[in-house]
Amino acid sequence: MPSPNGSTWKTLLSIANLPALLRNPLEVFTDLQYEETISKSRVLNRPLVFVHDPDFMRYLFVEKPELLRSEPVRQAVLRPMLRDGMLTAEGEVWTRSRHMIAPVFAPRHVAGFARIMDRATQRFIATMATGPSPTPLAPVMSHLTYAILSDTLFSGEFNDEAEEVLEGTDQILQKFSRPDPFDLIGAPDWMPRLSKLGSTQVIQRLRTGVRTAAESRRLRINRSEGVPEDFLTLLLKADAGDDAAAGGKTLTIEEIEDNILTFIAAGHETTARALAWTLYLLSQDPSAKRRAQAEADTLNIDTAEPANWDKHVPWITACFEEAMRLYPPAAMIARQMTKDVSFGNHRFAADTQVLVSPWILHRHSALWDSAHSFQPERFLGAQRKTIPRYSYVPFGLGHRICIGARFAMQEAVIALVHLLRSLDFEYAGVEPPHPVMKITVQPHNGLPMVITRREPGPA
Repeated sequence: MPSPNGSTWKTLLSIANLPALLRNPLEVFTDLQYEETISKSRVLNRPLVFVHDPDFMRYLFVEKPELLRSEPVRQAVLRPMLRDGMLTAEGEVWTRSRHMIAPVFAPRHVAGFARIMDRATQRFIATMATGPSPTPLAPVMSHLTYAILSDTLFSGEFNDEAEEVLEGTDQILQKFSRPDPFDLIGAPDWMPRLSKLGSTQVIQRLRTGVRTAAESRRLRINRSEGVPEDFLTLLLKADAGDDAAAGGKTLTIEEIEDNILTFIAAGHETTARALAWTLYLLSQDPSAKRRAQAEADTLNIDTAEPANWDKHVPWITACFEEAMRLYPPAAMIARQMTKDVSFGNHRFAADTQVLVSPWILHRHSALWDSAHSFQPERFLGAQRKTIPRYSYVPFGLGHRICIGARFAMQEAVIALVHLLRSLDFEYAGVEPPHPVMKITVQPHNGLPMVITRREPGPA
């Protein structure tokens, strides 16, 4: 499987290798991180520990989450864009948001969006360009997942602005895909970040659009007018219940704005990357692809409930999960210790940076056999039960695990069923795609694919 070049640097980050980190953080990992489950390093003379020991991960993130806080560089990168969205909020603000937003992602609501996902995917595929000329697959998948997200968030009210929103989101993610050098050295917030110049106006345009939609929808709700039961409506109707004292009974427009921007920026991008990598991996394994196509063809999409398709297509689901193992969309989980920590024979001082990298964890020689090979059968039947807990964390772990994991899995399965039934994908790159971390793990060449139409085989 394509992967970044190996490294033998003893210090993860120094002035000498700063350009490599800014270019592609995946390149600065050393062989040591892939071989040891707990390894110490330094970042600009600050202590750092790589944690890929499932027991230590459980201790820090599940049993003792109070020992961790958000890592300052990560916050410096993301907060200007997402403010107090679920990804960046902390303390009581995060607790209130999680309490109020979690019911929006309840299984019954997510299942209720399955038919919307189904229709949005079919509509998108019908308009996809096909033919002998290669098409960059990565941006196509971004357009698909945005179409699905737009329908589930706003009932398609932003479809006319899809190109503008996607372009704006892409600009923001590119600007914020790497830490500014001033962020790395902890410079004060008032010092301008030259790498982020021009992003403020783009962010403000997106925020204005979301705010206008939210205010208009709230007015219609207050007037008892009929409104679609999409995510925007569910967020506006979210009730704090007995916790009203912690900031009000309902989410403010600002809170809704922050979280919808988080859903747009993080939600569609991560799923898009995972879909693109899945189709690439299948294009490199003809046997796995034929099996996935046959499974998709066999499914009776007219009678089977889309929310339950994962039960009918275990191989396709396993292929997607294996793609997230090899190419986890979010490749780093960064935290900082709030106090001195002891674990086994290890001792760590307060303020030590903690890095769990799903990229390393999912390819770690101590945890996986044939770690770099595409083997979807790992996630089937008895083999799945042998995967150690916390050795596979594509959606994070602990109390801050991705709130939209169920939504993303349902969306991916529905999308893959239709993509595999209707289209064939052949990789057309002159070289294997090189994974680059720009917030998400993306291919350096956009994954050029020859996409052709196909008819589903007999059910």
